[in-house]
Amino acid sequence: MLTTNVLTELYSPIYDEFVMMTFAEETQVNTRVFQQINDSTKTYITHGLSGLGIWVDANEAAGGGYEDPSKTYSKTFTQGKLWKKFQESFEAVDFDEYALLKKEDDIKAMGRGARAKVETDTSAVLYNGFSVASPDGQYLFSASHPKNPDETGTTYDNLLSGPLSHDNLESAEKQMSDNYKDPKGIPIVVEESPMILYPPALRGTVARIFSDRATGRPEIDNRDEVNRFAGKYTPVEWRYLAADLGGSDTAWYIIFNSMNFLKIVWSDKPSFSAWTDEDLELYKFKGRMLYDTGVTDWRCGFASTGL
Repeated sequence: MLTTNVLTELYSPIYDEFVMMTFAEETQVNTRVFQQINDSTKTYITHGLSGLGIWVDANEAAGGGYEDPSKTYSKTFTQGKLWKKFQESFEAVDFDEYALLKKEDDIKAMGRGARAKVETDTSAVLYNGFSVASPDGQYLFSASHPKNPDETGTTYDNLLSGPLSHDNLESAEKQMSDNYKDPKGIPIVVEESPMILYPPALRGTVARIFSDRATGRPEIDNRDEVNRFAGKYTPVEWRYLAADLGGSDTAWYIIFNSMNFLKIVWSDKPSFSAWTDEDLELYKFKGRMLYDTGVTDWRCGFASTGL
């Protein structure tokens, strides 16, 4: 017999499944862009050392040639707790034997809210990159990134210019070639098919520039010229980059996944629990997760505000 005394115990596993089902019902872009790290400590600190620079000439029977790696910038992740709760009184259940069963929609909303929070926090790392400092003290997307802590007089530029277009993408490739270098100044090879991240407002622009069916440059009348960008990049639309969710409808980002400089550090993945408060005579439900997210190096990519 189904009674109010066993409702929470009986349906907690199902509710937990509901939470995780809605958390995962929409493909999360952050899992494609951010390295997922599981760590049980309160803080997670990244330290880095550069590689070694270009080889130097050596003389016969002479020593030397030694070089120390340069220490790069550190980043501390402090995992914070996030949760959502709701409750149901004994009286509400007394008057309606199936009241807790009707909470399915609330439980599912918990999962959607958790997903939205994670997507919001991770996307904000990018769209705030034009105004929030990265570990080297410059904005994530800046024209003044120091080469390394010991050689601050040499700077690199990962702030692109202008709206997303064929011509601006060509300029971006030249800028990446000139500035995408490691802390010792050695050029880094741009990975094949880097991501182009963009908000929904740029969907049409992206289709015209990158579509596999594109055969010419979209901005010109002469359709005989080959569109060399078709298939060269991996376009990824992320609605959490949009202006109505805190981002921008014009900004666009070229992201290098292989560098793993964008991270989300999990101490506790989303979980669900339910219990009875006999003193207050309440059925209580809680979703909980602990994480932090951020960037450890500007070399995660290049970006433009689109203006």
